[in-house]
Amino acid sequence: MSLGLHLLLPTPVGHYYYDVFYLLGFGVAGALLLLAAKQRQYAWRPWLVLMAGAQLLLILGTKLIAGSVADWHHLVALGSWTGPDHRSILGGLLGAILAVSVLRRWLGFGRGAYDMLALPLMVGLAVQGVGCLLTGCCFGTVAPTLPFSVAYAPGTLPFLTHVSGGLLEASAPRSLPVHPAQLYQIILCLSIAVGLLATRKQQWPAGWRFTLVLVVYVLGRFGFEFWRDVAGDVVGTGLWGYLKPVQWGLLLALPVLGSWLIYQKKTTAPATHTSQPASWRPMLTVAGLLLLTAALGPQWLTWSERGVVQSLLLVVLVLEANYLRQLRGRANPVAKLAAVLGCVAMLTMSQAPAPQEPSTQDEQRRYTTVSMGGSAGSMRQLYDYPYGCSGTRYAVPTYRQHYQIGTLDVARSQPLGRHLTVTYGAALHLGQTRFLPDQDSTFMAYAGSSPVPTFTYGGKRQLLTVNPYLEFAHPKYLRLGLGAHFGTAAYDFPYSPGKRNNVRLQFLLEGGYMPYVFLHISLNQGARGVGDGTSMIGLGSGFGHKHPRLLTGLALVNSESNVGLFERSSSSYIPFLQGNIPISAHWELLPYAATNFKHVNQLRLQVRYRLPAVADR
Repeated sequence: MSLGLHLLLPTPVGHYYYDVFYLLGFGVAGALLLLAAKQRQYAWRPWLVLMAGAQLLLILGTKLIAGSVADWHHLVALGSWTGPDHRSILGGLLGAILAVSVLRRWLGFGRGAYDMLALPLMVGLAVQGVGCLLTGCCFGTVAPTLPFSVAYAPGTLPFLTHVSGGLLEASAPRSLPVHPAQLYQIILCLSIAVGLLATRKQQWPAGWRFTLVLVVYVLGRFGFEFWRDVAGDVVGTGLWGYLKPVQWGLLLALPVLGSWLIYQKKTTAPATHTSQPASWRPMLTVAGLLLLTAALGPQWLTWSERGVVQSLLLVVLVLEANYLRQLRGRANPVAKLAAVLGCVAMLTMSQAPAPQEPSTQDEQRRYTTVSMGGSAGSMRQLYDYPYGCSGTRYAVPTYRQHYQIGTLDVARSQPLGRHLTVTYGAALHLGQTRFLPDQDSTFMAYAGSSPVPTFTYGGKRQLLTVNPYLEFAHPKYLRLGLGAHFGTAAYDFPYSPGKRNNVRLQFLLEGGYMPYVFLHISLNQGARGVGDGTSMIGLGSGFGHKHPRLLTGLALVNSESNVGLFERSSSSYIPFLQGNIPISAHWELLPYAATNFKHVNQLRLQVRYRLPAVADR
């Protein structure tokens, strides 16, 4: 950036300022909503479902409000949206309010649910406003003498607007200085957030705090609209009697909000009341949200919006799976998981676009990927071998492990012959495992190969492996991989507490007609080799495409099967689900879950970025 009479902002051309801060704003708002729910001791299942509904309607509202009468007529008549790809938070506010109004009673929440949105909404808008400021959307009017004005690089909306209006030569190095209108909104939102924090201990009627926030925001937005250029307007264009259409709408909203404030003021009860909804309501609502996202189609949501919605819905689905695990009944675990797997399949495939491919075949097979993610799991083990003479079984105390692992993976792919691709890479897996004995116990820990009596009351151990690997792949028929984990991979011997697994082999084989159906066999593949080594066998499909993939089958974990040659265990296979979800031409989401609905649980979420292909020089 360079400083003169005004601040020249960096060019957004070729960058993703808006998308980055758009996602960051949702992330910060979501974290604040989770923190508020924890402080009020709300039940997670209904609260996260309410969050998902409000989030989805907020995103849709930002787009729907920007449509013209013709766009709305096309939507009603033909069911598809042809409106512009513009957004306005005013429509998002209406969508979020509508979602909370419809879902809060259904899910057991009082009017206090509105108040929970106030602080996260303002902070999230402030964060997203940074992306708007750097990108140049909804920019300000020309302000050549303003000491804190900003200017934009060529190719941006302010620059093109000034050139088309005859205010600037096309060869100019920057736009005219303009009001930092986006910064005004950031300051407004942060000021409201500070006011909320300063009055957080004051008792107000339920819903009154959120309505008051809307009143202050509407007043502030009405004011700084005078310093926003009409070319950046999304809701209406031009001036109607010295005011913009959006300003007339804000004026009409004020008496409505004022009347609602007066109505709420009559209620003197605080905003903390909740009730317990029927157990099936969150599940039914999740199913409805999944159907809605599937019906929308990829033209409705950008890759970042898909990532936001699908990430939260994945978390909700995991909670629903955990709830099903807690249900007592005769249903087989696989049957209990079937509905959840179907919902996840709908989620992963409904919004998956086909990424754009490089122009030549060699470029398609020459690229670098960087992946980051985290995984968590739990298992149960025994302090000693549970079988005596003649196969007699006797009771042995148990202990549990909970582990968390972070992963960083870098890989390079190159063409090999006409059709094959070779990929070589390395991953770093770093985390820890916690031992949770059911009671203080003495067991035989292993120092090298010699068992040593050890007294345990629980504790932590570090997990750290370096994981080099090599893969060969045919795009349609075959994928073969070999690798190894070196370091402290796991403490997953069923009957040997404290015994480490320092070297672990990795194997992968997939074969079939990959776009439609293929067989998967793997051993300790990637992060599944750390914490509790996992072998898998299953069937997968690309549903006719190359990149979206869904894989399901049965897994066997080391904590129940990693025994000696002449020993035996009572291990059993557990169901798993794995997906590869492309969310843009270069970004991919890789979720994985496995559980026996008892003591073995595994969950992983990984994000992969594919660097643009570059031909050899």
